[in-house]
Amino acid sequence: MNGRGFEMEARNVKHIETANRRICTPIPVPGSFPLLEEMQKYEPRAMAGQPLIVWDHTEDGYKICDPYGNRFIDFSSAVMITNSGHGNQELIDAIRRMTDKPLLASYAFPTAERVEAAKELVGVCPIPEAKVFMLSAGTEAVECAFKLARTYGKQKGGPEKKVIVSYESAFHGRTLASQLVGGMDSLKDWIGNLDRDVFQAPWPNGYEHHWADESSPDFDEDKMFSTLLETIDAHGVKYENIAGIVIEAYNGIQCYPIPKSYARKLRQFCDQYDILLIMDEIQTGFCRTGKWFAFQHYGILPDIITAAKGLSGALPMSCVFARREIMDMYAPNTMTSTHSGSPVAAAAAAANIRYMKEQRLDEAAAEKGRIIERHLKALKEQVPDRISYVGGLGLAWACTFADPKTKKGQPEFALEVTKKCVEKGLMFYAAVGAGITMKLTPPLTIPEDALEEGMEAYAEAVLEADAEMPPYED
Repeated sequence: MNGRGFEMEARNVKHIETANRRICTPIPVPGSFPLLEEMQKYEPRAMAGQPLIVWDHTEDGYKICDPYGNRFIDFSSAVMITNSGHGNQELIDAIRRMTDKPLLASYAFPTAERVEAAKELVGVCPIPEAKVFMLSAGTEAVECAFKLARTYGKQKGGPEKKVIVSYESAFHGRTLASQLVGGMDSLKDWIGNLDRDVFQAPWPNGYEHHWADESSPDFDEDKMFSTLLETIDAHGVKYENIAGIVIEAYNGIQCYPIPKSYARKLRQFCDQYDILLIMDEIQTGFCRTGKWFAFQHYGILPDIITAAKGLSGALPMSCVFARREIMDMYAPNTMTSTHSGSPVAAAAAAANIRYMKEQRLDEAAAEKGRIIERHLKALKEQVPDRISYVGGLGLAWACTFADPKTKKGQPEFALEVTKKCVEKGLMFYAAVGAGITMKLTPPLTIPEDALEEGMEAYAEAVLEADAEMPPYED
């Protein structure tokens, strides 16, 4: 058994054959066990947390195929990477042109591909006079944003303007600064000495706080924002000594949008005290939420944007956007990265952005998201004692399995639903947020008929698990 409970034990399941799904073996496939055992032998246990399905190839941009004849509708997008579809031919062609050249690495030496990618990226960034710094992973982008905010703060307000405020329950990555600004205490145990100038405020999540739920009679717009000010005051920090505020464009675990009134007050607060507003768009950027960036739903503009995942559609790439004044603070060779603007990744990113623009994937995500919304809300009505929350934007939705009254989660139920989904030919990654929230994030290119079929299979998995699993404990 791995840490998430996906066991190397085959279950005999009903065979499925549709236009989009095929299940023709036990799941997980017994023939895959030698490979899985080798994986566990040579890699850390932390890499063994996903359903035990060997990915071999993809079809039609939204199907995952194993080597044993099984085919799955993908609801993972490889954790929101393949916004423009798996195996997108335009990306493959761009990558092939680079490998045929051949040019695979260039460090910080100029290439036409890096310039092309930078132009495409800046072209979709709403920040006026923006520049972009390309990196390899989302956590690296957050580290860079942290560095830029503190550097800018010290230049503008002196050595005391170094405080970074972020939010509880947020996830920003797995490296040092990213976990300092992250809101999960359990992920900081390894750090030892925490930075006293970095702390978290309550995230305005209406699922957790009635005062932040705009549909609740207890909604209190003044209280919602005052929680931020009270947190800052409790740390004895002057507002003018804050260098940056880091916030996810939506709560990453539950796809919960920032209340618009909160977002606008936050922007005003940052303007008043010359604080850089850093918007983490690593999950949400590049059309995932029905707009190019999720903050565009709120009518605000951040100072710094971190992005990754769907940026290149395939290869490891992240980036930081900011206006020139911020991005040009460091002299040549003092802010670089080994694979910044790697020619292969840059070529893929440029092709990916062009494809998303041509296919209007922002509009596609908004339209198809309504299909997920309709199905999830109907499912919540069918099993009101199992599902405590559904919500999202575009083609990023979350379904939380917890007692609606007590909010006590049931990770065993979420695990069983995930297993049943995979057995039905529907690919998910492991539930997040203490293992109780399943995120529904298919490629933005998925056809509507496949999305409908996938949602029907998801409902079947939940209803079957509800019939088989014991009820919540009181």
